Amino acid sequence: MKKQKNLTTSVCFFLMTGFIAAQTTKKTDSLEEKKIDDIVIIGYKAQKKSSLTAAVSVISDKKLQDSNTPSVSGLLQGKAAGVQVMPNSGAAGSSATVKIRGNSTINGPSSALWVVDGVVMPYAPNLDPNQIESINILKDAASTALYGSKAANGIVQVFTKSGNSGKGTLSASLNNSFNVFNNGRFKLMNGTQLYDYFTSLKGAPEIPKTLRNDGYNWLKGGTQTGVVQSYTIDFKGGSDHSKTYISGNYYNETGTIKGDEYNRLSFRINHEQTIKPWLILKPKVSLSYTTGKDTQASLYQMYLNMPWDNPRDANGNLIRVDEDYTDWYGRDKSNYLYDLQWNYSKSNQLDLIGNMDAEIRFTDYLKFITTNNITYRNFDKTEYVDPRSIAGTSNKGELTESYQKTINKFFNQMLRFDKDFGNHNINALAAYEYTDKYYKESKAGVYGVVPDTDIFNTGATTGQKPSGRKIDRAYNAFLFNAEYVYDKKYFVQGSLRSESSSAFGGIKRNGLFYAYSVGWNIHKEKFFNVKPVNEWKLRASRGLVGNTPYPDYGWQDLYALTQKYNGQIGATWYQLGNPGLTWESIYQNNIGTDIRAFNNRLTLNIDYFNNKTKDLLMLVLLPSLTGVERQYLNIGDVKNKGWEFNVNYSIIRSKDISWDLGFNISTYKNSILSTRNNGTQVLDNYHAAIPGYDVTSFYMRKWLGVNPDNGEAQWEVINPDGSKSATSKYNLATVQIVGAATPDYYGSVSTNLTIKNFYLAANLYFSQGGQVYNSYREYFDSDGAYPYYNQMVLKDGWTRWEKPGDIATHPAAVYNNNSLTNKPSSRYLEDASFIKLRSLRIGYNLPASLTEKMKIKSANIYIMGENLFTITKFSGVDPEIGLRDDNQTVYSGNAGAIYPIPRRFSLGLNFSF
Repeated sequence: MKKQKNLTTSVCFFLMTGFIAAQTTKKTDSLEEKKIDDIVIIGYKAQKKSSLTAAVSVISDKKLQDSNTPSVSGLLQGKAAGVQVMPNSGAAGSSATVKIRGNSTINGPSSALWVVDGVVMPYAPNLDPNQIESINILKDAASTALYGSKAANGIVQVFTKSGNSGKGTLSASLNNSFNVFNNGRFKLMNGTQLYDYFTSLKGAPEIPKTLRNDGYNWLKGGTQTGVVQSYTIDFKGGSDHSKTYISGNYYNETGTIKGDEYNRLSFRINHEQTIKPWLILKPKVSLSYTTGKDTQASLYQMYLNMPWDNPRDANGNLIRVDEDYTDWYGRDKSNYLYDLQWNYSKSNQLDLIGNMDAEIRFTDYLKFITTNNITYRNFDKTEYVDPRSIAGTSNKGELTESYQKTINKFFNQMLRFDKDFGNHNINALAAYEYTDKYYKESKAGVYGVVPDTDIFNTGATTGQKPSGRKIDRAYNAFLFNAEYVYDKKYFVQGSLRSESSSAFGGIKRNGLFYAYSVGWNIHKEKFFNVKPVNEWKLRASRGLVGNTPYPDYGWQDLYALTQKYNGQIGATWYQLGNPGLTWESIYQNNIGTDIRAFNNRLTLNIDYFNNKTKDLLMLVLLPSLTGVERQYLNIGDVKNKGWEFNVNYSIIRSKDISWDLGFNISTYKNSILSTRNNGTQVLDNYHAAIPGYDVTSFYMRKWLGVNPDNGEAQWEVINPDGSKSATSKYNLATVQIVGAATPDYYGSVSTNLTIKNFYLAANLYFSQGGQVYNSYREYFDSDGAYPYYNQMVLKDGWTRWEKPGDIATHPAAVYNNNSLTNKPSSRYLEDASFIKLRSLRIGYNLPASLTEKMKIKSANIYIMGENLFTITKFSGVDPEIGLRDDNQTVYSGNAGAIYPIPRRFSLGLNFSF
């Protein structure tokens, strides 16, 4: 990928040029006079940065201001080395998946654990990003072991804002944005292009020449410029004995696909009250109410419908297209706009997070901290199908309602000790923790409804079979951590957590997790006399953490009450229990160094990690002769290792101008060490687990291109003797490993420039290597297999075989092609590399002379662009998204008709009193 390599090289050259230029300046740097020894909260304890022995990335609220996403997870992209943030969708209000240090498992979830204000969350929190003070990314066992089995994939630790003891401050933030539909490099044919393609198909029937015109643009007709409004007001204040933070936000977004709407009202109050010098109460309440309405068609419909078909008649009325309708070319006879006159789905979600925390100080070095939390989520969804619609014809209309309720409780009772003994410091904690999760879902519906009704008992003639499920899980744990520091130079830390989980049987219910780490501040040694280096620390850690992926009842025999015999309900054996089922064990090793140099202008962090996961928890399908479908077993091992580099440099730091440049890059490799009987474990989305290969390996037939003699497709055959040959018969080709989704490396470049009252911030994100399976090419690049679906315009450099001797990328196109050239193979595997300008923000801080006249404390105005451009070879919508519409699994790399991430242009105003 030539352009990307050149661009990455240029960025690195630019970065180094900045280093050299900055070192020649002779101006006094204010940072030189300021001692940097910040206190950070890592896991359950507060530590000085200078004594950290763990791999941690700290992200301040200032670094989170370059995005207007409503999702906290979306703010993290490019902010820390070793962190991949993958947007799940570009839909209004959508979130993203956060992965830390790649995949450590095969069958289980690989996303990070979320912890908000010390509370372990059951899912990514639905918080207003404006409420966040800072975020810590915890990566290794030294920082995550105290969280036990839930922290195997790293932790995103969120801290919300708090009040202050000084004069109260009232702040407001107003933002208006426009979302522009962005379909990437994926281009569909217009009517003229499709006519020329169709008539070139071998054996195609004649069609009217009048069709050779641009026709109707289904994609344009179904998309729009979305509008986003976000308004926040917050208050910080207090007295000597009281601190209060109050925040409220309204967020409204219409998507770039018509009919996509999202609204959220959120409120938070964080209070701290000193009752006695030894007693502090810290109650917190967060409330979010979210609504959504969906009257949109899927992109699949917009893509496949042909430009020769117009959804409206000559009078502008929508056409009812069904099986009996003849004047329609599209194979599926689908005019989705007709049904969307009436049909819809809408949802409501309530999130409530409540804390009653307290701190009791026995002495200046010993205190008791109690954290008590309840997290509640209620979600309901209504789906309506009108009897006048085509979809409602058979059932005379349909109304379906579903309800989901989640209740999570978290209690932690902790003693903390922190005392200096001359040059010695001991910092320790001991705690008991309990958490549980309760989830319940129910669904029911009726048929034969009165038009426009939204309740069941309005004339419905019959009903759907109700369904539902209930899940609960509980943990309790004892945890201990101790740190010894000598002369601020040498650090030793150890953690231990004993945990029990209801996800396992009695004989394997308990798990013991541990970590130990060491650190050395080399710059404090007498022999160290390198003046440009202000700080230099070496650190290393090792530990064992567990992982409890799904299911919640994998160790038990399960029965399904779905069959009837002689009118009585009968139970069928559904799952074979496994009393010996136990945790996935992840052994984590980390070595790192932290350097500050050139009067604290340069910050450099380097980490190497090497992790091994044992006893992988896998679902095994059993032979039908056993009378039971499946069983969960601990089988297989995975290895995961890589490097992380993070560099920040203050190129210019003067009274009127400051310029900072940041760069991080990460690389990791994983491989499967063993599976059940060391055989092939076939997974979802064309993946398989085979010893010696990547966890995200693609398992399919290998494409060998087009035979120039006859235009037929060719696939690879691996013969019994190991030799290889080509075949034009798809079913004779060998299914094998043909690639993987894991990138070679990924990272970002960021810059912040301030010139007096003007400022500029930008973030460039890149990923190199890895592959993505463009599954929708099976339909839209089908060589004539789907002649009555619209087709994609061939990318530059792609050619189709027409005559003997042609060297082409595409085989001969045949009407109703049955040669299986469009079936899954490495033909549709594409390079997933990209470079993306994620954000660019330009703003102006109003001068104090003006704000004083306006009687306000401060104010700034800014404009911002997000997702502005992407450089990639990928022919689809976006290589960064690897999950299909409604088929999202833990395996990445399969891109379908994904709701594109829009380009967003924003205008914002912040001011405080």
